[in-house]
Amino acid sequence: MRRTSVRFAAAFIALALVATACGKERSSSTDSAPASVPTSQGSGDTTPGTDVAAAGPTFGDAAWPCSKGDGANTDDGSETGVTKDAVTIGGGDDAGFSVSPGLSHEVTDAMKALVAKCNELGGINGRQITFNYYDAQFAAVQAAIQKACDDKIFFLVGEGWAFDDQQEEIRIGCGLPAAPAYTVSAAFAHAGDVFQGVPNPADETPAGVFEQVAKVFPEEVKHVGMLAGNFSATQETRDKVVNVAPQFGWGFSETTLEYNAGGETDWTPFVKQIQDSGATMVSWSGTCLPSLQLFAQAAKANGLDVPIITDANHYTQNCADANTDGALDKMYLRFGFIPFEEADINPATKDYLDLVNGSGGDTALLGMQATSSFLLWATASQQCGASLTRTCVLDNMRAIHSWTGHGLHAETDPGANHPPKCAILMKLTGTKYER
Repeated sequence: MRRTSVRFAAAFIALALVATACGKERSSSTDSAPASVPTSQGSGDTTPGTDVAAAGPTFGDAAWPCSKGDGANTDDGSETGVTKDAVTIGGGDDAGFSVSPGLSHEVTDAMKALVAKCNELGGINGRQITFNYYDAQFAAVQAAIQKACDDKIFFLVGEGWAFDDQQEEIRIGCGLPAAPAYTVSAAFAHAGDVFQGVPNPADETPAGVFEQVAKVFPEEVKHVGMLAGNFSATQETRDKVVNVAPQFGWGFSETTLEYNAGGETDWTPFVKQIQDSGATMVSWSGTCLPSLQLFAQAAKANGLDVPIITDANHYTQNCADANTDGALDKMYLRFGFIPFEEADINPATKDYLDLVNGSGGDTALLGMQATSSFLLWATASQQCGASLTRTCVLDNMRAIHSWTGHGLHAETDPGANHPPKCAILMKLTGTKYER
């Protein structure tokens, strides 16, 4: 699908959804051969990788895309956010959201650690990176993006805002490109100046996990109850599941049930509606704390004992730590990264954990997504050499069609906006995640 900066209608996107399962090829929207970049050219699976030779300090299976450079930079100050010896980028999260304090703060913890390490290694061809932080507080995205525009930063990098559809008019208006940790809306995911390590296009989703779930729960998947928030960030995720999963034997007993984005005082009515629909499985779109935990506790109290399938943003330590009552013991997560539990046999995962933990930050899967996007941006920026421009970086990212975030995740195609073909299923048992 051609990348464009216009806003897509959700109904149109639903009709065009394409499922990509492990081992199946999808025709690319580009005729270019995979670009040669200084990073892993992985096979596309989520099997832990091995060390490969690389010049200089490495992150995962490839060299850090940061160095002092080979000569003097030629930047004349005309490029927004760039001088001969400095480049200013911005990022942020929804940590100020009162209903879920600290929401997605792990993306910023990763970014701060990555920027510090990159600067230690010489920066972007000798340019030290300044990182500006913007807290969108979940619903204040327009104020956050306006501040980023006013600050005249070079790029948004590793940012993660739930209401990213609300930023687009302002972001496009000030010409601010992005390499986000993740995208939620179709408008942002399909923008022509947005590239991410793990793409999340509205018209394509890694579907192998739906097949995995169907194999593990062949009867339960026939009657799935969908539960999403009453806002676009979760509605679009729900719509993808509803449109793709039936190809793998899923059926739905409930698809319209929505909870309040600001939280619910009583989750029992939602449990009752799920029960009344005859659902034998729940597909959840939202956040772990406090919403899913409260729903799961209400389900347990009212005898709703079914698997709950959800997304990668629930792979966080605070979610696991909160499950002391076992209410979330039937939560299953889908994602395309090597999990922390296998860090001892995957260099990139270990490097991520060591880097962020060493800086005093918190780790989560969304933090790994931010890491992949930062490495993608830094790789494309470093390739620009003595003259760093937005056009150069965007052109370089557009040419990258094989990317694993230095071994963090299954292979993606950032340049053509294709997600990984493979995903794994993780389960929470007590306070521990397991494959």
